[in-house]
This record gives sequence, structure tokens and C-alpha cells, in this order.
Amino acid sequence: MATRTSAAPTKADQTRHPELSIGQHNAIDILVLGGTDAEAATAANVTRPTVCDWRNHDALFRATLNAARADLWSAATDRLRSMVPVALTVLADALAERPDPRTALDVLRLAGIGGGANLGTVGPTDVAGIDAADAEAADRAAMADLLRPDLARLPRRPW
Repeated sequence: MATRTSAAPTKADQTRHPELSIGQHNAIDILVLGGTDAEAATAANVTRPTVCDWRNHDALFRATLNAARADLWSAATDRLRSMVPVALTVLADALAERPDPRTALDVLRLAGIGGGANLGTVGPTDVAGIDAADAEAADRAAMADLLRPDLARLPRRPW
């Protein structure tokens, strides 16, 4: 994605999140494509710690970044799904010609039989979801802090 350089946000920016600056949108464009905080900072004309702060503490920025990632994943997933019929035909032909247990197991894993990966989750895509996830993480951390002294008193097992 090209970075934005105009002083006024585009119509798409105004529709989605006018509260974010053009610099923040530029940073999101870089981050969603795998760029570093330093690269995003250059695109946004801010310092790297500023981008880091946005990513870690600005709920609207985080939600917009997650939504952009979800859009990217959705497009990639659609493309991947379009290749599935051809891939299945190739795998079926290969297995019929030369049965291979490793290939068969890989097919089963990819089908979700025996624990396939779920790569589709990118996180909340709205501010309320970000706030809820942060609150849940804080609750888990607080609970861990409360339990830590009790866990330290438990006898250690020899194994």
C-alpha cells in the first residue's frame, strides 16, 4: 500500500476512523504488510517509540490495525480457498500413484483431524473488543499475581 501524503484524509479514512491521523493510517499501512515500527514511524513522520505506543496503548489504532490485518487475511484466505480443489486433486493423484504415510498424515492435519493450525485469528477489530481483551489480560495477570505466592509454597516434584 502506498502511504498517504495529502493533508486531508481520504473519504475512506473519514468513513472508517476520522479520529486517526494520516500518519497513523500510514503507519497501519506499513505494519499490516509486515513492516517494522521504525518503517512505520518513517511513513508516519513520528518516532519509533510513538508507533510502539500506538500499537500497545491506543485502542482505536489497535482496532484499526487488527481490522486491516483481518481484511488482508480474508483476501489471502479467499485466494487460498480457490486453490484447494486443485491442491486436493494433486494430492489425491500423488497418493494414488505412490501412497506415502507422511503425506497422508499431513493431509489429515490440514483438514483439522489431529490438531490443525488456526491462522485466521488476528484479534479484536473494534475498540470495545480491544478494551475487553485488555481487561481480560489484566484480570489474568492479577489472578496470576494472587496465586503466585500459593504456588511457590507447593512442594516440588522430583521429575
